[in-house]
Amino acid sequence: MADQSERIAALINKLDDADNDAREKAAIELLDVGEPAVDSLIAALSHVSWRTRHYAAWALGQIGEMRAVEPLIAALHDENPAVQDWAASALGEIGDKRAVEPLIEILRSPNADVRRNAAAALGWISDSRAIAPLVAALRDSDSRVRGSAAEALGRLGDSSTIEPLVAALSDADDWVRGCVAQALGRLGDKQAVEPLISMLEKEGRWSRYNAAWGLGEIGDTRAVEPLRSVMKTDDVFLKRRTAEALEKIDRRT
Repeated sequence: MADQSERIAALINKLDDADNDAREKAAIELLDVGEPAVDSLIAALSHVSWRTRHYAAWALGQIGEMRAVEPLIAALHDENPAVQDWAASALGEIGDKRAVEPLIEILRSPNADVRRNAAAALGWISDSRAIAPLVAALRDSDSRVRGSAAEALGRLGDSSTIEPLVAALSDADDWVRGCVAQALGRLGDKQAVEPLISMLEKEGRWSRYNAAWGLGEIGDTRAVEPLRSVMKTDDVFLKRRTAEALEKIDRRT
């Protein structure tokens, strides 16, 4: 036991090593230690070094121990945004609903990375309290936050989000539109069929790819002819996804 305690302490110290590879190796080794390292990692959330706090938050999320939830919630207010965003991610990994309100709160953070990870975490936790804040985040100034919010809403699976997601298909960013199309596919609501068909005809590789995928997930036969038209594309990636969507629809009819 003493040897293990010494090993954990040495690995915690390595989290602030000048060498990035050494820090990452130490963090991975702490994952191998698992639950016995949790108390030391929780203590490391208060370490003077932000790098140590950052890696400690990441490791706690990967280990998934419930007693880390409250300390990670406190870390959402760390002075360093890098620690805040990894604490948000860790809370999403653990999935405890105690984190929902604190994560909603930091959706108002001035740091886009923090907002993005908070949105993603709320999607993984999947609590209806997050719906309205995530819908609001579809209008965030940062495209990464908007995309993350769309993905989260897809995971929440609530049909009340269909209308705002359809509206978000007009986002100026192709990646965001793709995330929205994917979310609509996950929701599986036929209200999204015509908007996704329209997306097939617009520019943007990622949005067209996910529109095809979404139509396959919904499985409505109205999408068959539009998808067949897309099969004429020279884009092999898009053609493959379209063929898969047609196969899914065919299996359902």
